[in-house]
Amino acid sequence: MKKRQKEPWQIAAARYCVNNSEKGFKLEDLQTYIKSRYSVHESHIASFFTEEIFYPQGRKFHRGAVNTKWIPPLDLVSKVTDYDELKEARKNARSAFWLSMIAIIISAVTLIITTAR
Repeated sequence: MKKRQKEPWQIAAARYCVNNSEKGFKLEDLQTYIKSRYSVHESHIASFFTEEIFYPQGRKFHRGAVNTKWIPPLDLVSKVTDYDELKEARKNARSAFWLSMIAIIISAVTLIITTAR
């Protein structure tokens, strides 16, 4: 990766596809976006585009037109949503860890104070 990114390039590509589905985009647009942020070979981006956009799971025929409005596949939206929810859950888990550590310290101090008297 060129820069230190917090999310994998596949998630960034999925987010780009979902956000731009209403105005339409081409493979070149996706490649330009991803290559400006990550070091990914064009063949990987083309594979992602083919698998996730043109032939998503459960679809018999490809999407057809390239630069038109379309509804993103549920799997693509689910990847972005799941990643965001997982990131939020990790953040909450860290907060819960530190709150529990503070609670343990307060209870230990309270125990020491009450037994010292």
